[in-house]
Amino acid sequence: MEKLVKRTHIDFKVALLFVAIVIGHLAFNSKLQIHFDEAYYWVWSKNLQLSYFDHPPMIAYLIKLTTLFSDSVFCIRLVSVICGSITAIFIYKSAKYTFGQKAGNIAMILALAWPILEGTFFVTTIDSPFLMFWSITVYCLIRGLVFDEKKFVYIGGIVLGLTLLSKYIGILILPGVLIYLALSAKHRIKLVQKDIYLSLLLVIVIFSPVIIWNAEHGWASFVFQFNHGTAENKQFHLQSFGDYIAGFLGAANPFISIPIFVFAYKKRKQIIKDDRYLFLLSNFLFIGLFFGYNAVFKKQEANWAAPAYIAGIIFLAGCIAQTNIKWIHRVAISLILILFPLIKMPEVFVPVKYQNKVPQIDMFTGQKQLYDAAKKDYWHNDEIVMSCNYKIASRAWYYMNVGRVYVLPEFNGSNTYKFWNSSLHLPLTNTLYVCNSDDTSNGILQKYFKKIEPLGVEEYHDNFVNNKLYVFRLSN
Repeated sequence: MEKLVKRTHIDFKVALLFVAIVIGHLAFNSKLQIHFDEAYYWVWSKNLQLSYFDHPPMIAYLIKLTTLFSDSVFCIRLVSVICGSITAIFIYKSAKYTFGQKAGNIAMILALAWPILEGTFFVTTIDSPFLMFWSITVYCLIRGLVFDEKKFVYIGGIVLGLTLLSKYIGILILPGVLIYLALSAKHRIKLVQKDIYLSLLLVIVIFSPVIIWNAEHGWASFVFQFNHGTAENKQFHLQSFGDYIAGFLGAANPFISIPIFVFAYKKRKQIIKDDRYLFLLSNFLFIGLFFGYNAVFKKQEANWAAPAYIAGIIFLAGCIAQTNIKWIHRVAISLILILFPLIKMPEVFVPVKYQNKVPQIDMFTGQKQLYDAAKKDYWHNDEIVMSCNYKIASRAWYYMNVGRVYVLPEFNGSNTYKFWNSSLHLPLTNTLYVCNSDDTSNGILQKYFKKIEPLGVEEYHDNFVNNKLYVFRLSN
């Protein structure tokens, strides 16, 4: 297939938009306090392993790199800005290589108008490196499988291994590739050639640390994630399916998601004949249908199907460029530019009487004050700190700065902490216990401690939040 890429450069206005959004995130990212997931992955970076109970280790390694000289929220969130920027760049590069410069420019705008990517720009989670490596993998596979550049089949295998080191569902790119090759008259022959299988061997080698960790820990992570994403009892749940459809269309920006389906329908007769369309839509539709099927039986989070939109945006950009429609990507990015300051500076743009209605702002506000107060008011130098789940424990570890924090393995939400209790020596004494609830009647603490003394409740209030932290002293 003839390559459509030319020696042209990104439009100046598009490049300026990209730079402005990146700088905007850098400027505001240290303003919000650390999210519990970010604190959790920061804790991972202080305890580097081959893998972890919840997810593979890539996020920990990247946070380790950006926090070599400082553990500030800004440095932790450098991971999100770097990964988000690279994701947008490779969506641009893929569209440019596949459909030409005009499509590349449109793809960059659509990528910046994609709410999931905007989210990864300012909160460092496993999706940050995952979407980055997925976008690079798509780029490599387009060049390797659609345009017959053999070396990119092998590079794609390496990057897919890194994708799997970021998030297990990276494996879902392979069925889309298989569907593409099975349906492509020109490239079906690749299924019996060695290159794909040698590339898969590279994937396994790079992913092998996670396999080793799971083998040493009773396959705990694989079992946890499988049970987390699939339903044991196949009972139809209309609400979860409806929520998935709403999330799949809405969380992707309806001015991106709906046009993808419209153009897919309009080009239905061309798809099987055009390997560019076939590759991108095989990837997009398989991911969407896979999680749609699971949503029939169990709730699926909106971000799980996010990687589908990397191929979807590239396809949509190509279609818009060919039809010379301009309003779709302009409206899509306008919506994001309106929402950007509302999310970053709600205290400026949200009227006071509605500020307590802003969802989830409590995750980013007032947390530092709670843990600083708990340390100042109650912690003694000889005490260990314990919590009721990984979220509270990770924030305590980050903000209180008293060394290791523990979560008893019997607690729901102990997650990776359950493997970090080897240094605890029974019977436990001099323990400060912090939790977001005052319920200590479940019998777990009583198993380890004879005395449970309530010390007080730290509180933080403003127009947005009403946060509390309950503090106890445990002893024998």
